[in-house]
Amino acid sequence: MRTLPSLVLRRHPVVALLLVAALVGAIAAKVNTRGDLGVAGATANVLVDAPGRSIVERRATPDKLSSLQKRAELYARLLATPPVLADVARHAGVPAGQLSGVARTPGVPYTFTQPDSEERAAQIVESEAPYRLELQGRQNDPVVSVYAQAPTVAQAERLAGAARPGLEDYLRTLARAQRFPARDLPTLRALGPPAGGVISGHPGLVIGGVTFITAFGLTAVLLLALLRLVGRRRRDAAAGSPGPVADAHAPGDDWPHTTRAMPWMVAAFIAMLWLVPFDKVALAFSTPIDMKLDRIFLPFVFGVWILAFASGPKLAPRLRLTPIHVALAMFLACALLSVVLDARSLNHTLELDLALKKVPLLVSYMSIFVIVASSVRHTEVRAFMTYSLVLAVICGIGVIWEFRFKQNLFNVWTPRLLPPGFSFDGNPTGLEDVDSQGRLGIVGPAQVGLEAVSMLAMALPIAVVGLLGAKRPKTRILYVAAVCLLLAATFATVRKSAMLAPLSVFATLGYFRRRELLSLAPVGVVVAVVVSALAPGAVHNTIAQFLEPNSGAAATTRDRVSDYDAIRPDVWTHLLFGRGFGSYDHYTYRVLDSEVLGRLVETGVVGLIVFLLIGASVVFSTRRTIAGRDPRYAGLALIGAAAGVCFVVVATLFDVLAYPHITYIFLYLSALAAVVVHRPPERRPPAVRPDHVIRRHAAPRKSPALRGVH
Repeated sequence: MRTLPSLVLRRHPVVALLLVAALVGAIAAKVNTRGDLGVAGATANVLVDAPGRSIVERRATPDKLSSLQKRAELYARLLATPPVLADVARHAGVPAGQLSGVARTPGVPYTFTQPDSEERAAQIVESEAPYRLELQGRQNDPVVSVYAQAPTVAQAERLAGAARPGLEDYLRTLARAQRFPARDLPTLRALGPPAGGVISGHPGLVIGGVTFITAFGLTAVLLLALLRLVGRRRRDAAAGSPGPVADAHAPGDDWPHTTRAMPWMVAAFIAMLWLVPFDKVALAFSTPIDMKLDRIFLPFVFGVWILAFASGPKLAPRLRLTPIHVALAMFLACALLSVVLDARSLNHTLELDLALKKVPLLVSYMSIFVIVASSVRHTEVRAFMTYSLVLAVICGIGVIWEFRFKQNLFNVWTPRLLPPGFSFDGNPTGLEDVDSQGRLGIVGPAQVGLEAVSMLAMALPIAVVGLLGAKRPKTRILYVAAVCLLLAATFATVRKSAMLAPLSVFATLGYFRRRELLSLAPVGVVVAVVVSALAPGAVHNTIAQFLEPNSGAAATTRDRVSDYDAIRPDVWTHLLFGRGFGSYDHYTYRVLDSEVLGRLVETGVVGLIVFLLIGASVVFSTRRTIAGRDPRYAGLALIGAAAGVCFVVVATLFDVLAYPHITYIFLYLSALAAVVVHRPPERRPPAVRPDHVIRRHAAPRKSPALRGVH
């Protein structure tokens, strides 16, 4: 007699596997939400007053107020020391070993507040305490602001209120030890009772939901992949593996000569990436999350993509599974696991919401890859590459204009073209700020110069590969002009990456096409002259940053070098999966000018390896097509490989995932390469033998007169 589970597994294996995944998700959510997860906070303000009559009741001199304000800053720092925290804990009724404190100093440049490795190690230990105090003296008033955190509101209010008597006890004890008159001590006055409230609302529901979704998704994917593998082996053993099905679309229906909606939606999104500073455009009214222009447009693209599946086999997107898809899925899994494994600690440090806001952004990045890879046909890839090159050249012209005439055309035009209901958070009249080395912010449609360089470097292989394959002189001239404009625009940013990013592109092209690239050496001389003319002085100033004797002592270089040692405590604390994707707040800790360091801190060693595999998977997927030298597809695959190498190189220079232009561009170029590499087999007409061969092998026919005669 068969049991119900065996019948379900035999007849409906997918349903059974989903039930198992749901069970695993429920168990994981239950385990990750055990215990008390509540977090409450309270605030209090303490006035540092003169002894005797209060300064509120009499007119205090500016010198007296300045002295009391400096004393308030001193007391804020004093409150964060272990002896004073012990007195505060005694008044609050909590164990002294479970209370930690940190002091903030107002008006200090941010670069001076970035913690080094020793300070960061102490912060990590203190962040585990269930009771915390944060203290800061006001910049213009003799007031100490006290922020307290505890599991409940009552405990947080009691802790905030205990800061003043705890400090008073310590000051009296110190005065007695130094024989200082207690009556001459400054008076600490509470400015009203502490005000408290719940900070982390429904943490169990949030952590449990994220844990369930992650565990359910990972388990379901693994079990379904195993089920598909077993089923494929059985089918192969029984009847042989059927080959991939060729595309069933009519010739001449390729973009841009098509009425299909998806290619046009993709083309519109690509145009926005190259020509619009969309990360500075948002809805003018308040929303739960920042509704930037890409986050508004992308759901429409996704909606049309979903509807396309109901349009029939000829118009429906074709889902593919490539090594690039696998690498992206693995990185998404690592990001979710990093948040789930450290969710309780992130909830306690109030950084869980930050991580949960960054994960949807990562999903939006990967969705554009899936959409492009499934919606664009392999016969349309060349047109999209040419279209991207045209847009990149327009972008480059805008950057050169910005360099020469000190006017950002993208910031000027965008606010004028926005419909009502949108706001523009940028400088519509001129350039961005000047950095510490005196370099103007030449950014084009991007946020920073590094992002603009990376965008233009991604488009550079399209022009170079087109030049290698061009046959007509007119076409060669156009591609040479595109190379000149793109290189001139990268140097116009006057960033060191203007040398490194294009160099990575040429190194990749040289590895796969050495002889062809060397044949362009005479053209290189022309390009060098034209680039110097388009961006006068930019090439010299960029190269000089590498050759100056104190180039390694620049502020940006020193800060990047110091990051390697500063993140050591975070790396060793969460070695494998990091402290949680998106949870390392650059405004609280350090600005890590490297995506590699950011991945190491937030997603650990495993996440960093998988992140690097994304770029490596593009090269791995395209290498065979490049080596095949098919004139139709080898060059397109080579463009994707160069973009993958360039993305990995610039990831070591700045945090690329924080800048959507470059991430979107890399992913859609990788998707186009995946379409070319994993294209369906082409239909070939059946071979027709010559007439004399057919007559030779045809059976002789009998004439009607001889029928029936043997």
